[in-house]
Amino acid sequence: MWGGLRPIKSRLTFDCLTITSLLYCAITSTNPSNNAVLVLACLTTITTAGLTSRWTISFPLLPFLFLQCLRRIEWVVSWSWAGILIGALSIILLVISAALTVLFPAVELGPIRGKYNVGVIDLHLPVDFTEGVRRGSLLGTQHQDSHDEPSNAYVTARLLYPTHEKAENFPYLDPQSATLICSLLMKAGAPKPIKSFGWILHTWRFTTIRAKRNAQPASLESGDRKIPLAVYSHGLTGNATIYSYQALNLAAQGLAVLMVDHTDLSAIAVRRKDSSHLLYDSSLVTDLHMNGKEEEYDQKRRAQTEHRVEEVLAALKVFKSLNRRNIPDLDSVGVSFVDKLDVSDVTMIGHSFGGCTVLAAAAQRPDLVSAVVAHEPVVKWMPDTAQQSLLLSEKEEAEEKKDGPSSDDEQNFLKKSIHDVNMLFLYSEEWATKGWGAYQEVKSMHERQELGPTNGTSEVGVIRKANHQEFSDTCMLTPLWLARATGLTGERNPHETAEEIACRTVQFLEATRGINSTKQ
Repeated sequence: MWGGLRPIKSRLTFDCLTITSLLYCAITSTNPSNNAVLVLACLTTITTAGLTSRWTISFPLLPFLFLQCLRRIEWVVSWSWAGILIGALSIILLVISAALTVLFPAVELGPIRGKYNVGVIDLHLPVDFTEGVRRGSLLGTQHQDSHDEPSNAYVTARLLYPTHEKAENFPYLDPQSATLICSLLMKAGAPKPIKSFGWILHTWRFTTIRAKRNAQPASLESGDRKIPLAVYSHGLTGNATIYSYQALNLAAQGLAVLMVDHTDLSAIAVRRKDSSHLLYDSSLVTDLHMNGKEEEYDQKRRAQTEHRVEEVLAALKVFKSLNRRNIPDLDSVGVSFVDKLDVSDVTMIGHSFGGCTVLAAAAQRPDLVSAVVAHEPVVKWMPDTAQQSLLLSEKEEAEEKKDGPSSDDEQNFLKKSIHDVNMLFLYSEEWATKGWGAYQEVKSMHERQELGPTNGTSEVGVIRKANHQEFSDTCMLTPLWLARATGLTGERNPHETAEEIACRTVQFLEATRGINSTKQ
């Protein structure tokens, strides 16, 4: 019925009981028991879901209540046709409610597969952006314009990691930001007639993930092996939460995954320390992209990529330092990663704009990275030097480096190339068919054995019958009939494609880790 989506059973059962109770009220005569059932059904619906979280019930409920009140007015029902009309309209409203409940169910993400349970901590990493401001990568941003010094800045992030503690139901969306995020997602991605209907996504507020807040990190099963690191970069109009399924699977496999919320105005919303929100800026799309100014649009996106790279590298530096000392946010919840992290095993992962970001970060500092996973990267938004590093052959790259500059960071770049790092590129069939994300160029490099190190594990893959958004959680949370009608989802069950993406990512990382351990 739902094409592979996973309705929340408890919520669906409750909705069915509510509709059945209201049907009882509509077809039986008004009496104390009828009144009691009506009041109980209404109060329970409103108190457990509010007016909008289960709008499929509450919206038809309002006119239904009006009709039931009319039934209780003696002079109204004195006309026989009035009683028949009220009864018919009441049943029609309940049929509409039942249909909406089926069409727009509250759903959950697929099961997470791995050896470990998952711990979760939302934190603000104290970072130093002095170098980013000096290089100009953060000019005109909140980090430069903040009242805080660049050396006292922070990055908003969610940390997922392996734990032995029992998992619990953890809210998928931050309760303090949920309504705002739903509204902004509709404005950013919905068809024009329904852009203002943010309440359509309020069913997401029922979605949970299986994780333990502020759990103690696990000791990995392989003896003295420490926890590998991964930094996750989200796509345009996304945020850390929207990639929970992929990150949870990595954490369940034994990785500590730091999910960064970017502040270049590409995230749908970022909650700051003071609980205010930094909101998505659509002006680049409306002012440039929609007016055909593609060159200027791409240049602006490349500037954003530089900003994002600074955040990723600054966050990674602090992330690695957690192996030596704790930070206040972790001290406050009694969690420590001191002597538990493998800082030599670092993976950068991202989707779309995030894939572009991690490739650019690895191109800038390949010495910091063990592997890169690019899920459908927007390669054309990488800065020029990063694009050249990725797409030039080894011989061409050597020619480019002959007369290169000599700053410390650039010297590190000269000593090691992004092609010294194993890379996984995964594309949807949609993007591969259209040749987006430099698919043909990357595929050709892989076929010529010029992608990544010689005898490495670099790979280019295609997720068949899948579309771009299936690398995020969006397609698992959106009604399938609607997702397909709007081109959000391909022909397959989005849970199947998400699981395939997760499995192929884990297999690549395991193969890469095996090669790296052999070299050591």
